[in-house]
Amino acid sequence: MLLRKADLQSLLYMVVYPALIAWQWIHGIQWYIYAIVLLLSVGLAVTQHNHTHLRMWRWKPLNRITDLYLSIIQATPSYVFFPSHIGNHHRYNHGPQDETRTYRFGGNHNHIVGYILHPFQALLVLIPTLSKYAKKRLSQSDFWPLIEFISIILVSSILAIIDLNSWLILVIIPQMFGLHWLLAANYLQHAGAQPGTGPDAPTDDTLVFSRNFTGMVNLIWLNIGYHTAHHEEPRAHWSDLPKLHEKYVHRVPSKLNEQSLFAYMIRVLILRRPKIL
Repeated sequence: MLLRKADLQSLLYMVVYPALIAWQWIHGIQWYIYAIVLLLSVGLAVTQHNHTHLRMWRWKPLNRITDLYLSIIQATPSYVFFPSHIGNHHRYNHGPQDETRTYRFGGNHNHIVGYILHPFQALLVLIPTLSKYAKKRLSQSDFWPLIEFISIILVSSILAIIDLNSWLILVIIPQMFGLHWLLAANYLQHAGAQPGTGPDAPTDDTLVFSRNFTGMVNLIWLNIGYHTAHHEEPRAHWSDLPKLHEKYVHRVPSKLNEQSLFAYMIRVLILRRPKIL
């Protein structure tokens, strides 16, 4: 019933992540295991994102169960991706109607302060959109957003009652770490790029709205670096993105193609040395 065998990696993350948290809850925190948990929290944020774009299972009930499971372990309701990410970000491609366009918050910048602030700025504009979307679904007697939200609160509350310190360190911090990367990824992928729609968009066939990272980060975080191809074909399975990247890369300016994500962050965000060409 699994749509693609590549999703076994996603399922592995979904099993290993809570297992490592449970082991440390019982036996104590180990720094190297905790580091793996943080890496997996980002991988699960990507998994949740991917599952929203293209359902993991051929059977609808399993997709709903997966939505709920990812909502609980990520503390992020899966429904939020539909109005804000798919319905807006992918529609307007960093253009003037894209709610989370990075230049919305004080110019077309690309630096460490912008990176740190972007998740908080994005939340401020997304919360009204998400609330409106949830109310609309509830008015149509669709209670799934409410089910996801209540499930997150219920599970989190039970864990906090059992052991507050373990809950804060082993559950909340990794969840917030994953949420930070989920929101900050938008800055890494689009800051310094040009709008893909609107009056300032290019009139030729160049793809100037997104940055790509082609290095090892894709092995760990499910090809999240091939972002232009993802925007051009948002329904494509994440495992196909490297091949699709080759289809589009010749239309992407060289300054928007990077190899190492972390080298880019140091060089551009901290040292302020972006590519010119």
